[in-house]
Amino acid sequence: MDQFFGDHGRIHFIEISQNEPQSNPGIHTEPPSDIIMDNLRNIIFVIDGLLLLTIPGVSWVLTGNALEPVQKAHNRERQFLADASHELRTPLSILRAEMEVVLKKPQTDTEYQKIIKSNKEEVEGLIALTENLLFMSRERTNHSSPINETIDLTDLLAEQVANFKLKADQKNLKLLLYPPEKEILILGNQLLLKRLFINLLDNAVKYTPKGKIGIAVKKTKIHALIIINDTGIGIAQNHQEKIFNRFYRADESRTKKGYGLGLSIAKQIVAVHEGKIVIKSAPAKGTSVQITFPLIDQIKPIQGKNLS
Repeated sequence: MDQFFGDHGRIHFIEISQNEPQSNPGIHTEPPSDIIMDNLRNIIFVIDGLLLLTIPGVSWVLTGNALEPVQKAHNRERQFLADASHELRTPLSILRAEMEVVLKKPQTDTEYQKIIKSNKEEVEGLIALTENLLFMSRERTNHSSPINETIDLTDLLAEQVANFKLKADQKNLKLLLYPPEKEILILGNQLLLKRLFINLLDNAVKYTPKGKIGIAVKKTKIHALIIINDTGIGIAQNHQEKIFNRFYRADESRTKKGYGLGLSIAKQIVAVHEGKIVIKSAPAKGTSVQITFPLIDQIKPIQGKNLS
């Protein structure tokens, strides 16, 4: 008990507890540590809630981004198989229909010859289509085509021109090679480049009813240039950007003869050799295919290149 004098000498007594802290009456206070813990718990609850809301969304986005290339590849494979099946079905249906006509009733010699000639064209088309499909399958399975062989372009083109001479002669076409004065060497893959020129010369012979096909090989400072000119039916401007797409045919006159794989494969082969291919054409005025490759001293060996 403490006492003091004041207010006219009256004595006031004030009781002070030594065991409890002094505070204002009616106000409850908590230790600072309890307040901090409560705030921390509230923050953790908020963070947990945000994580529960965001983690599934983020996971879905990341998973989608990771699987997108796989899905696109799967869709391309499905589309390719569907297109290939369609292309195989069409000539086979034509062959069956023509055989049924022959078996239904006797034909004249002229009619027999006409049907046999038509069947021969369909079979040749099927052979070309099958070869291209097998080529693409091998490239996709092996996953790599080393670009490390020294290739003499003149020798390679001369070989293919000789192989196509019979086909050209049958159509009374002139097939001419204009070789350079000196050899032109590039770094490449022999198998791929053979397929490239087979496809391009096959197109030139196929779509040139009359006239000639000229193949020139030239050399610039850093490039080898191959130009294949024909006097064929040509390609309209609005089709030229699409002709490198798989199974694309420019018009009805070309649809009867091709399957739309040759130029697609050609473009891929040129690309893996770090070259460029350009086609300039006009209806009834012929087509010019120009290909450039780096010269052998401008490029290093490339391993693991494959057709996509």
